[in-house]
Amino acid sequence: MLKQRDRAGPPPHGVALIMALIVLVALSLGALALTRSVFTANQIAGNLAFQQAATHSADEGVEAAIAWLENNNGQSTSSTASACASSIGSTVLACDQAAYGYLATRQDPASSQSWSAFWSTTLDSKSLKLSTDGAGNTVAYVIQRLCSATGDASSTSVDCTQSPNANAGTCSGGSSCDSQKINLKSSGGTGQNGSQVYYRITVRVSGPRGTQSLVQVVVAL
Repeated sequence: MLKQRDRAGPPPHGVALIMALIVLVALSLGALALTRSVFTANQIAGNLAFQQAATHSADEGVEAAIAWLENNNGQSTSSTASACASSIGSTVLACDQAAYGYLATRQDPASSQSWSAFWSTTLDSKSLKLSTDGAGNTVAYVIQRLCSATGDASSTSVDCTQSPNANAGTCSGGSSCDSQKINLKSSGGTGQNGSQVYYRITVRVSGPRGTQSLVQVVVAL
């Protein structure tokens, strides 16, 4: 009896087409992933550029605030500030200057509140908003004198954060001594005992694509 040999027949019809479709789908998914990756990278680069531009705009706000302080420091009257009531103080920085984004007293956010939220709820309405710059950023700033109350910083009833003003000579150490244990004694100025008064400048920038930047500096005059 002759045995019939088994022979492999041709593959089922349509297998090659299915394999081609699988490869096509894999290539399409790879191309889609690459496209999304490139798009995301470009978006991140664009966002970084907007953030950098917002930071530069914040610097302009800081400089504008410092210029206002320098022009009004120690002045009893000014073209860019209103005279304070005599019962409050003798200089324009002794009282709030609402039209110029200046507060004569210190205000801080609550322990559970961020500075961004504090700006929205408290400082925004008291800020001075500058014109929108060429990059499309809108800058606003608030200057806060780091004092407990309104009035001249030289008044004993006003507690201000000030630079050290120790007696001449040496000391054992501390915030009013330098690295050589020599007392730091300031001269001139309008604060208590002639020391400088500190001012905190908070600048908020709003720009394109929802860009926001919050910058703070402290200056002493």
